Amino acid sequence: MAGTLWVLGSAGWMPAGGRETSCFLLELGDELIMLDAGTGVANLSLVPDVLRSHDRLSILLSHYHLDHMTGLMYLKRFVSDKRVDIYGPGRPAYPRTTEAYVADLLQETLYSAGHEGFAREVRYHDYGGRDFHVGSVPIHVRPQQHSAPSFELRLADAVTYATDTSFRPASWAEPAPTQVLLHECWQLGDGDPRHTSVEALASGLPRDRFGRTLLVHMNPAWDEAERAEVERIAWASGMELARDGMALSL
Repeated sequence: MAGTLWVLGSAGWMPAGGRETSCFLLELGDELIMLDAGTGVANLSLVPDVLRSHDRLSILLSHYHLDHMTGLMYLKRFVSDKRVDIYGPGRPAYPRTTEAYVADLLQETLYSAGHEGFAREVRYHDYGGRDFHVGSVPIHVRPQQHSAPSFELRLADAVTYATDTSFRPASWAEPAPTQVLLHECWQLGDGDPRHTSVEALASGLPRDRFGRTLLVHMNPAWDEAERAEVERIAWASGMELARDGMALSL
């Protein structure tokens, strides 16, 4: 499926080193789709012409951790005249709905527009761990192993998005190919079982199934030497570190 992918936020946990937290924008056919809504939402200022050409924005949340949701409060600047559809795991993957979790975050005591006032119209949807569609774009959903339920999202044959997950080689033995893989890289070597290391990806990821592999959700606590070593291993294995502001043709 032809389109464009913009990297708006490639850091995990908190902004650091010129990177905002998780947020990616895709234009696929007639659809404008955002993957997660971290502080990278602020970088929508880089694509004003793209925003003007669409009347609707669909946001797909992989899970509800704050570094993937806090940018929802920035949306009013960019989409106040649009319809926004927010898809999250919701029930039965979680005990409450997507709307309930967003309403907690954007309650009017903390955010004057509330969870319904930042756009012309806001609709909430629970995908509950099941495949679904955004317009004509099929979304394949796969559960991941993390500290809270999180989900890999594959958009047609264009993009696979896997963040906030441990890496299990067996589950990647024969992945469906896509043009771009966005995969988290939180650590150099195995340590935190909730996350993925660059060494695990280098040894176990079948990179020939993806046209391009970008490492995202990078650890802001890396020092210069650690980042250089991650980048060295990535390049030697045919992967690259994502940079905010990147635009990729699909």
